[in-house]
Amino acid sequence: MVELDFDALLSQNKTTRRLSELDEQLPEVGVLRHLCWLEIHGMINTFSLSPNTLYRAFLVFKIIDVVHKFLVVLSVRKIRGHIMTKMAYLNPYSLEREAPGQFPRVRSDDWLEIEMGEFFNSGLEDEEVQMSVVRLDGCWNTSLIIEGIEVRPKDDN
Repeated sequence: MVELDFDALLSQNKTTRRLSELDEQLPEVGVLRHLCWLEIHGMINTFSLSPNTLYRAFLVFKIIDVVHKFLVVLSVRKIRGHIMTKMAYLNPYSLEREAPGQFPRVRSDDWLEIEMGEFFNSGLEDEEVQMSVVRLDGCWNTSLIIEGIEVRPKDDN
């Protein structure tokens, strides 16, 4: 799991809390309520990953309430490489399933995940991979729980 800076996230949104503040047995996650703006950034160094492996990055989250499609731009990029960008909808129950873009899937642990992109780690260079989620549509009627960004080999399900 890519570590996200929840302290910075919490300071930007006064209605945001850590679930771990409510229950110490829960992992550190960000609870974002009544969102109008959302921007999440994560980073991982390729030396912490297996060499000669194709990886995928996934945003892992839960929706507390949402009344629309929740359109975002997902991106994955190596510092000295190309950027992979795609449009996605975080609301899996959107009625606009025919719209261009990607939708999340429900995992076996009841969290939602959506693929952000992929990258190849040759293991030959010390590189940073940056991942981001940026909201495009503005609406105050959305609340999310963000677990984080998972990076795993493409062959893993």
